[in-house]
Amino acid sequence: MMNETLIKEIRKNISEKKLDAVIVTDIYKVLYLLGISSSFNIIEIGFYLLLTAKEIFLIGDPFSFSLVKIPDGIKVKKTDIMSVREEGFSPVGELNRLLEKLKIKKIGFFDNLRLSKCRTTKIPDPFVEIFLVPDEKRISILKENALICERILREFLRELKDDCVEISLRNIIDEKIYEFGAERRAFPTKVIFGKNTSNPFALSNNGRLKEGDPIFVNFGIIRSGVGIEIARTYIWKTPDKFLEKTYDDITDIYEKFLSFISYGKMAKELYNYVMEIIKGKGYDKNFVPPINAPLTLCRKGINISKTSNFLIKPGTILNPQLSFYFPGKFGIKFQDVFFLGGKNFNLTDFLNKGKVNVLLFSSKI
Repeated sequence: MMNETLIKEIRKNISEKKLDAVIVTDIYKVLYLLGISSSFNIIEIGFYLLLTAKEIFLIGDPFSFSLVKIPDGIKVKKTDIMSVREEGFSPVGELNRLLEKLKIKKIGFFDNLRLSKCRTTKIPDPFVEIFLVPDEKRISILKENALICERILREFLRELKDDCVEISLRNIIDEKIYEFGAERRAFPTKVIFGKNTSNPFALSNNGRLKEGDPIFVNFGIIRSGVGIEIARTYIWKTPDKFLEKTYDDITDIYEKFLSFISYGKMAKELYNYVMEIIKGKGYDKNFVPPINAPLTLCRKGINISKTSNFLIKPGTILNPQLSFYFPGKFGIKFQDVFFLGGKNFNLTDFLNKGKVNVLLFSSKI
């Protein structure tokens, strides 16, 4: 069912700002507005949604239209396959033709979009609030997704052994994502060992696990149109003294950071608090921002920076993370999903307190 209330809210901009139309280009915003809860990866599907004062147009390629059921009342503008190929699989060509046909001269938008034949005006984005402060239904799905992630992570830890291969472990996670009930993986899964973890852009390869190696695992799932992501760093067996101390220090920083998070604080308070601890421990040169990532599937989130006056509201979802990299040696990263409700709680508070020796975890799984 289409979100009529949100459609009405968006259309208010048309009259108040004297626009001819509003364009929605983010696929997850389009699906949410249309009431389509199907789970898709961003590269699988592509639509633009054009709202005028009286009509709604959905613009896309035939492949995307074949994947979803379009609600009644939507006017479909389907690009032919030849145009899709010539226009780089983007709906923008069909959009431009429609804008010209409708004689639209001034258009409102939420996300960056260049249109050569229209004046564009950025308007307030109601989706940011919706995704940052989700309703009870989305919270319930997030909790269920977190439980799936916990099962996946437990299976991953069970498979760790000397000389196991990054790609093989990554494939196990991808298989379990679907086996345990997710509809999509949110992005390419990462399992990385040893010095490979020192590169924030590293991908899984044929690296083999050796004693003392750091183990980085990062994956996300999509289910019922709601995404979730976690990241963990563990260490296999006995590390060297430098890695052991660094790991202890960073897990301590991360735990203090999570304990400090609460609604009613400004984003810059969180930033200044954790940065003071990081500098006090001497790791500021190895720290790589951001401190908070948009919730999986969202492209916008709370900007936690030293100048951000964003006031964190009750019911907000945060995706806190801390990342530290020591080039040529190792990297350490943690990421969770935090719900700031009547009582703050970490939705992904599992398998993250093993400190240095992952075998201490494995014995309890």
